[in-house]
Amino acid sequence: MRTNVLLKRGAGGILAASLILTGFGTVPAVFASDEAETGSTQREWSSDTLTVALTTSSFVTDYENNYFTKYLEDKLGFKLNLYMLPTDAADTRTKIALMATGGDSEDSPDVIVVDGHLTNEMIYQYGSQGYFLALDDYLSDPDVMPNYNAIPEDDKAVMTTAQTQADGHQYSLSAYEPETWNLTPYRMFINQNWLDALGLEVPTTTDELKEVLQAFHDNDPNGNGVQDEIGVYGYSAGGYGENTTAALMNSFVFWNGGGTNGGLSLSDDGTQVIAPFTTDGWKEGLKYMHDLYTAGLLSANIFTDDSTQFKAILNQDTNIVGLVTAGSLSNWTDAKNNANFLEMSLIEPLTGPEGVCYTPYNDYTPTQELMIVAGTDKLDMALAFADEFYDHDTSLIERFGEEGVDWTRDPKVLAENTNQWVEEGVYDGLSLVVLSAVWSTNQSQTWRNHGPRYASLEQGNTTYDLSNGTKFDPDDPTQLQVKNYNWYNGKHPENILPALKYTMEETEECQDALTNIPDYVKRALAEFVTGARDIDKEWDAYLSELDNMGLSVWLKDAQAAYDRSLQ
Repeated sequence: MRTNVLLKRGAGGILAASLILTGFGTVPAVFASDEAETGSTQREWSSDTLTVALTTSSFVTDYENNYFTKYLEDKLGFKLNLYMLPTDAADTRTKIALMATGGDSEDSPDVIVVDGHLTNEMIYQYGSQGYFLALDDYLSDPDVMPNYNAIPEDDKAVMTTAQTQADGHQYSLSAYEPETWNLTPYRMFINQNWLDALGLEVPTTTDELKEVLQAFHDNDPNGNGVQDEIGVYGYSAGGYGENTTAALMNSFVFWNGGGTNGGLSLSDDGTQVIAPFTTDGWKEGLKYMHDLYTAGLLSANIFTDDSTQFKAILNQDTNIVGLVTAGSLSNWTDAKNNANFLEMSLIEPLTGPEGVCYTPYNDYTPTQELMIVAGTDKLDMALAFADEFYDHDTSLIERFGEEGVDWTRDPKVLAENTNQWVEEGVYDGLSLVVLSAVWSTNQSQTWRNHGPRYASLEQGNTTYDLSNGTKFDPDDPTQLQVKNYNWYNGKHPENILPALKYTMEETEECQDALTNIPDYVKRALAEFVTGARDIDKEWDAYLSELDNMGLSVWLKDAQAAYDRSLQ
């Protein structure tokens, strides 16, 4: 009752497929039911067991006797046969490739849950080749997927866009828990103690920043009698807001930091895919940072340090950092009580000479979590299993564990607690209080968010973690969520390029450019800023090299993918 997929190597190493579809017959009734004597509706399932291949979490100690496993079985009325996939993403991908090609015949799941480990290209490949079931008709039917269809339309539209592949079909179900903190991780922190010591105001423009940094450099603001102050610091290899040069570039042109879509963006009117790293604004940003570098105000270590070195600099006994960007406050050891962090103040993104004032930003993209194997003879159970994850309570249990033990909605407990969003008047009160550290400890209460799910922005912002027994402290200097939202969340162009979905032909055509150009751009940025390459004399050669690397072809394919996303 399965799809045999015979794969062979095509041109350029892309997998082509010849499909032999066998044993499908008539699709089973999705939900068959009879009225029991009690008057309640009981479903008649096509079997008593559903086989689920599930990516293992190293934090989960027991899946068979897991609270969430038992909860699902009791709620759905059938057993789950869990086949554990590897924890490592690459190993999971290899395992699923074997399943899809029939090379792992002993493992025949009905449903696959992957914790976001499959790329869109893989999901598209296995879906278009017939291994993953196209879910479009089921997702649009509230009788089949009632919980999914109860998601607010705006959020469901985001999920639909993320789930839709290049051929227009949805082969996966996603996890979507919108939030704001992680959307803008390039938060700028300036040394407020140094500003105060020198009688300076917080800079709001790039020109003002240069003046402040020069004063930091010349006037020994840390008071140790040594010219050891670093004006601008960060590290370019950081993956969560630590590349300060990306933050500074956004005062000249919008650039998402090189992550999603390799750093491509949209024209102001939202019609054309562009490469911001070829623009005049990019060139001016390079010149500004080169000026800081030649004046000794921007550290070359930004381009060579790693995470360990970055944290060591931030946590020296004497603070030597004037300006830095960081997504996580954990870069400062015990930030709430860290003397160096307590010297720093979050500031707003800086305005450049042409009035540009952005911060690197990527829309929150739902992760693809669950696929149904096309040949399953338990489609009714597979769809019910998938839809159950979007039940509000089930989503909470999957994330936080058992209600009343690991978390609570008890009105009395909610009233006794608060968080920054409530304190700032954004929300009237909390909706949930976390009681135990399920997320950060070894446990058998949840699957640790492995699976599709949905939680609204309000749900996330009205949750308070009481697991360490500490009440909210309004004077806690690390409570920056609301300030971050007010200062950073809107500092991006009106039109943001969504994560692009390429066809297999487009992927083959632009793969080298997509892989190599982002690294080349970051390397060239470092060379221009430090003077290893002359900006004016070698700018045209830089553009020519990008073209030789296939930029024009990549932009063509990216435009085609973007145009499809608008249909």
